[in-house]
Amino acid sequence: MVTIPEDVRYMMKRQKFIVVASVDPNGLANISPRTAFYFTDDSIYWLDFFKHKSQENFRVIPWVSAAVFDKEKLQGFQMKGKVSFITDENKVKKIIETISRSATGKTSSKIFERQSKNIRPAVIMFKPKAVYSLNPKEESGKALISDNDGETISLLGT
Repeated sequence: MVTIPEDVRYMMKRQKFIVVASVDPNGLANISPRTAFYFTDDSIYWLDFFKHKSQENFRVIPWVSAAVFDKEKLQGFQMKGKVSFITDENKVKKIIETISRSATGKTSSKIFERQSKNIRPAVIMFKPKAVYSLNPKEESGKALISDNDGETISLLGT
């Protein structure tokens, strides 16, 4: 299990924005911004209102990348790991409530608007398996931290 480094969590909290990248079975990449999310020490949860592209990709290929960046400082982090769908009804309700309470600005108004129309979002959980720096340095290609399970090592070479 990988613990999300404190500086990554701080940046997510400050920037309030992550980008998630997935790939479909044909190798076509898809990126999607996420502003309705929250995180724990080892997971990121987000709400997904759309039932196409990303969700279809997640179901077929659960390996994704999530990035957070500070455009003013030209710094950021990329996390590679796996997603899963939260299906336990009590956990789904708790996560939706947590994200709805913590969202601000335009994001929260859109969340509340969609909830009032009874559009139930999927709740996605991302577990990072490796964390990389996005700073333009030679060592940015090496993981800052990674899981040492066989699947992660064989796929990411960490």
